Amino acid sequence: MQVALQMVGACSLVDVVVGLKEREFQKAWVEMDSTRAEQSPRVFKTIEMIYHVEGNVPVKLLERIVEKSHEKYCSVSNMLTEVKMTSRVVVHEPKQ
Repeated sequence: MQVALQMVGACSLVDVVVGLKEREFQKAWVEMDSTRAEQSPRVFKTIEMIYHVEGNVPVKLLERIVEKSHEKYCSVSNMLTEVKMTSRVVVHEPKQ
């Protein structure tokens, strides 16, 4: 299950990096948390993703890219139709 969760994060993070190709940024990463069903099969019930980007990136652009990733591009997250997925973005000032 840990690997499945990591695959969702990696797939979507690739969409973010590709979507930001015209922008200057130093780092991008995603923090994830999840809950699973109490009974077997212990499938994911919720997945929360917090996307972090370090650089000069507009928050609205990042939010749109993340939304499109989950709506259309990330095939891994799109397979998990019964999972409640939430996300938010954080833009960090670039380090000198």
